[in-house]
Amino acid sequence: MSLLSTLLRGRPDGLRARLFGRRRSAAPAAEAPPPEAQEKALGLSKQAPKDVTPPDGFEVVLHKDALADGQIIEVIIGGTAIAVARVGTTHYAVANTCPHAGGPLGDGKLDGTVVSCPYHGWKFDIADGRCVTQPSVSVRTYRVQIVGDAVCVEL
Repeated sequence: MSLLSTLLRGRPDGLRARLFGRRRSAAPAAEAPPPEAQEKALGLSKQAPKDVTPPDGFEVVLHKDALADGQIIEVIIGGTAIAVARVGTTHYAVANTCPHAGGPLGDGKLDGTVVSCPYHGWKFDIADGRCVTQPSVSVRTYRVQIVGDAVCVEL
């Protein structure tokens, strides 16, 4: 599969395929499923709380227990794709796009606080955004606050 095709249509096992319950060979979905179905398709254990008011500049993205320890996912909030991860009881958020080749970090493999890009394996520390593979490169990090049962990310 070409890089351009992957960038435009997503990966067969990526976020869009999981959200719309299709593989690349299937016909495009007519309509997006409801948020509850999307969360279930992503393998999230709990729905994001709707009764939480996030701090100014923050958005509620997940329930604090939605991710298992060591899990990372892609979340699109406010039109911005971010990767949200849980390591122990701490949640982290970084830009979802690898600066090397545009790989979705939310689909990468998480080892402690280091995520590997699924395209070429570049590694990023999600605690501070620095690239372990290429020290002159980094990804943006986002502040995270837990409010009640909600993971809130500053955009």
